Amino acid sequence: MEIQDIEDPPMILAKKLKAASGEPKGYIQATIFRVPDNIRTTSADSFEPKIVSLGPYHHGKLRFRAFDERIKLSYANNFFRRIVGKDANLEQHVIERFRDLAQGIFEKFKNLEIASRSAYSEEISMTSAEFLEMMMLDCVFMAEFLLLQRNIHGTEMEGYLAGSFPLIKLIYRDCIRQIHLNLSPTSTLTADILELETSGHLLHLFHSSLVAGLQEKEWRLYTVDFPSFPNAEMLQAMRIQFTNRTHGGNFLDITFDENRRSMGIPQLVINDDNISLLRNLVAFEQQCHWVRKYISTYVWFMDCLINTDKDVAVLRRHKIIVSRLRSDEEVAHIFNKLRRTDALVVDFDLDNFYLAEVITHVGSYCRNKSNRLWALWNFSWLRQNYFKNRWVTIGVTAVVFFNLLTLVQTVYAILSYAKQ
Repeated sequence: MEIQDIEDPPMILAKKLKAASGEPKGYIQATIFRVPDNIRTTSADSFEPKIVSLGPYHHGKLRFRAFDERIKLSYANNFFRRIVGKDANLEQHVIERFRDLAQGIFEKFKNLEIASRSAYSEEISMTSAEFLEMMMLDCVFMAEFLLLQRNIHGTEMEGYLAGSFPLIKLIYRDCIRQIHLNLSPTSTLTADILELETSGHLLHLFHSSLVAGLQEKEWRLYTVDFPSFPNAEMLQAMRIQFTNRTHGGNFLDITFDENRRSMGIPQLVINDDNISLLRNLVAFEQQCHWVRKYISTYVWFMDCLINTDKDVAVLRRHKIIVSRLRSDEEVAHIFNKLRRTDALVVDFDLDNFYLAEVITHVGSYCRNKSNRLWALWNFSWLRQNYFKNRWVTIGVTAVVFFNLLTLVQTVYAILSYAKQ
């Protein structure tokens, strides 16, 4: 081998830069990530598809192959057949229309291939044909599934396909809102649909619908003693009233009125699906560094409120938590693990802390000496053992009163005897 055949590093780099010069100039931020091991190991099942997989990460796996062949293809077939029609006399026309329709959709996806691949945080090792076929089948399956939920047919169906009826409105109205309703039945989503059109996928869309409108609540959180933030039982001992907040925004919208000693927290339904959803939202925030860490902040706050089953009982009595799990201990355990990983506690942004106002006012309230004395009294041995029941309280008070009278009478008798 001659010396000139060996290229030096600058030449190799120059060739790579030249090869990359044809790539799109615009920078597309990735929004779809593999869940890192330190988060996945806390609950691997929460991050695995249960029935159907969408996208390349689980595409082709044996456990989902049967569903793809049996269900996805069936949904895609129904999608196209209902659009092009079923008239047997026009069979050739139907075939041609089907082909034109499928080709049109395929061309749309081909124009989006580079942007779609860029949405993933790692290179997708699929050919262009394989990637486009997967995208088309997954999207048509999702569209058919959502349209069937709305019972949409005929010209309205063609309108969605042509783009005159944006599909994102259907997804937001029927899918995203239903997910939120299952998560928090007493609160509502108030996001403007126009603010959500840049969302890259369903989880991103749901996250965007939750955080929309919360920016106005962002404060810089300067000082807070995280380990000593009071739990729900302690706050109740300080005479803070918990309320199920039914007016306002979504389940993240927590308020605290220091004058009324009232903390409003929207209802949260705790079941396996919702726990998995919260875990995925936290993982999304931890990987997608340019989004606000609102879910991570909410999970941290709830973890502060819930240390034991007694804290869960406090929130459950006020209908803030509705548990579908077996016990309050299990709910407490879930929240104590929800924001933790095998490495560090999940991160959140103190510069844009949407609960900063609540944290600051709660801290101010708890530093008040009279409120701390109330907590001391409520957690005292006498209070815990003798003043839980009204009739026991009356009985103990009567005993103490008569004992005091007896003591006074005895002292008076001794003093009278001494004078004599």
